[in-house]
Amino acid sequence: MTKNQVKMWIVGLLAGGSLLACSPKEIQTGNLNVIPLPQEITETADASPFVIRSSTTICYPEGNAKLEHTAHLLATYIKEVTGTEVKTGTKAGKNCIVLGLDPSIPQKEGYILNITSDQVILNGQTEAGVFYGTQTIHKALPITEGKALGSLPAGTVKDFPQYGYRGFMIDVGRHFFSIDYLKELIDVMALHNINYFHWHLTEDQGWRIEIKKYPKLTEIGSVRKETITAPGSGKFDGTPVKGFYTQSQAKEIVAYAAERFITVIPEVDMPGHMLAALASYPELGCTGGPYEVATQFGVFKDVLCGGNEKTLQFAKDVINEIMDIFPDAPYIHIGGDECPKTEWKKCPKCQAKIRELGLRDTKEHSKENQLQVYFMSEVEKEIAKRGKKMLAWDEILEGNPDPQTTTVMAWTGVPASIRSAQLGHQTIVCPITHLYFSNPGYNRLKGVNSVGRVYNFEPASPKLTEEEKENIIGVQGCIWTEWTKDSVKMEWQMMPRIAALSELQWSNPAQKDLNSFLKRLRHQLDLYALSGYHYKEDIEDVTISAGPQGEGGEAVVSLTTFDNAPVFYTTDGSEPTAESPVYTQPFTLKGETTTIKAKAIRNGRESSTATTTLEYNLATMRPITLNCTPDAGFTYKGAQLLVDGLTGDDNYRSGRYLGIYGQNFDAVVDLQEEKEISSVSIGTYLVPGDYIFGLTGLEVYVSEDGKNFHKIASKSIPTLEKGSKNNVLKREEISFNKTKAHYVRIVGKNTPVLPQWHPGAGKKTFLFLDEIAIQ
Repeated sequence: MTKNQVKMWIVGLLAGGSLLACSPKEIQTGNLNVIPLPQEITETADASPFVIRSSTTICYPEGNAKLEHTAHLLATYIKEVTGTEVKTGTKAGKNCIVLGLDPSIPQKEGYILNITSDQVILNGQTEAGVFYGTQTIHKALPITEGKALGSLPAGTVKDFPQYGYRGFMIDVGRHFFSIDYLKELIDVMALHNINYFHWHLTEDQGWRIEIKKYPKLTEIGSVRKETITAPGSGKFDGTPVKGFYTQSQAKEIVAYAAERFITVIPEVDMPGHMLAALASYPELGCTGGPYEVATQFGVFKDVLCGGNEKTLQFAKDVINEIMDIFPDAPYIHIGGDECPKTEWKKCPKCQAKIRELGLRDTKEHSKENQLQVYFMSEVEKEIAKRGKKMLAWDEILEGNPDPQTTTVMAWTGVPASIRSAQLGHQTIVCPITHLYFSNPGYNRLKGVNSVGRVYNFEPASPKLTEEEKENIIGVQGCIWTEWTKDSVKMEWQMMPRIAALSELQWSNPAQKDLNSFLKRLRHQLDLYALSGYHYKEDIEDVTISAGPQGEGGEAVVSLTTFDNAPVFYTTDGSEPTAESPVYTQPFTLKGETTTIKAKAIRNGRESSTATTTLEYNLATMRPITLNCTPDAGFTYKGAQLLVDGLTGDDNYRSGRYLGIYGQNFDAVVDLQEEKEISSVSIGTYLVPGDYIFGLTGLEVYVSEDGKNFHKIASKSIPTLEKGSKNNVLKREEISFNKTKAHYVRIVGKNTPVLPQWHPGAGKKTFLFLDEIAIQ
């Protein structure tokens, strides 16, 4: 469906049910508890709301062009949400929304919103603060689409952001997106009070910005002949990918974003990720080529020559043109990540420059890493001449840069943001583990698990002192587009997780509450649908969970949705319908393998069917005790998930596996009475690329009293070999002669260290386990 078709569909949906009986005089009142949650909300009990009518006027100070434009944007939002067309003007009166400035408001981006039945007064310290207040009005209104009048509840909102830098990055280097579509994404950012659009413009796979002094960058570098079809497939689609932005188009994006108080931060990644530039100007590399625009994804050894003065001048020239295009950007991002030094170590020019600079290897920093710092610092001097600051990815820390001149984007993980802040760098937090919305592994998380992983992240690590936390200046989400080539995937990767991100960026962390957020998320999803955006719909699916109840292996099953929607279910394997039993409370199962299917139905619209089979064996729902310590990040429900009857899925981060690091697995299952057993098995999830290996041995012990155990079986298991696939669920089983047991101890031998063939050779390994079966 097109966005307009989707919009007509949601309008029809929202017009269903009770709204069909509405007359234009009926009034529906919205909710000031929007996303991101304001700092302070005081509703006036029993007071009449402010009703949006066709006579309503949005007033702005005469001569203030920014607030005039904001007034027109608010009128557009009101029309879209309520169907009511309001006026704009400079004369305030009754039934007006009055926009103004109040320098007494302490925070630069703060605002105060006062709502009575007669008037709405919205003041900000700056025009930006007023704009964020209009976004609160936008999101606080009910979606009526003209079937009823929308109104705002009487009360006061006092609000300001937690962080001054609230960013979102979009990579257009791997795949190109049109100017018109980028404007739509900027509107999504504005909806979430984001104030920085980080525009990743260049990559190995494509150069996307016109540089007039170097025309071949777009003549050659903006086109790649084809693209690999899947990671490691060795197959290519044969379809060229091309496109770039002229300088005038880039300025158009800058202007469009500025009208929404979003600043565009351009990135030209250097000295790595430069194959498109090298293909255009081979003399900029260490070998002179030939090079081609990359058709695969990853990290490539061919980078800009760090010892070539012409290459350094090229970098300076490019950055100066970039600063001409983006004159209001306070930062210029020059990358600095993933720059292999393979060619630099062999390059005569690089080695000559190292000798000229007197660089030496140290315990912390190689001389080649220090050469990169020299290269980046020379470019930084160009940036500083124009009154701007340099932004770079956290690998820049490998060369000990100056905290006074280098702002760091910490992407490689939480430890990078801690290190950066401790070194005194202003730091923007965007770890791949939580805020890379294009990460394939985390994209396999579903529903509340997916949103919760973002929402529950704490940008300012508790490992930092209060003084060090002051160096955390912002939070950013990122989408890299190796495997993102269309708007549908772009949008479901963003939404609804960008809503969770916005609360990290804006709201008071002391008020963080996932359940409260989820209650407010329903309206946000409806706003997405109204605008035709493709949010990730599995947030609407039913979550099926099971746990033990009493003794005897009885299971209690819960069916939940994030918004408490009506749930219909079956336990006989049939497809649930609106005629199936309605879930009202947890129900019990005992002893028999059962397939549970459930779906939510919202105003006639059905979610996907959630299906879970509760598989019973002698261990299911029995007490279990761990003699090992799970990793804190992968404990989830603890030992109980190993005997909850729910087999692990295709994602070790989903909460269906128990993660153990650098130790053996050791657990005791209490069968609660003496049983005759003949086999034990346990599931392991293998992702060698993420240091997750399997068992190298399995041992089974039995006991009558839970204290004195004797071994009855053991087996060795080969260590994973080079080339083993990622994301493989493997079940290890051991059989033996029938034996009576009351307690069963299972010991799984972890792979001691990563083998020599692994890039992390010698480091400890993870072990991810699920569902013990005792037969």
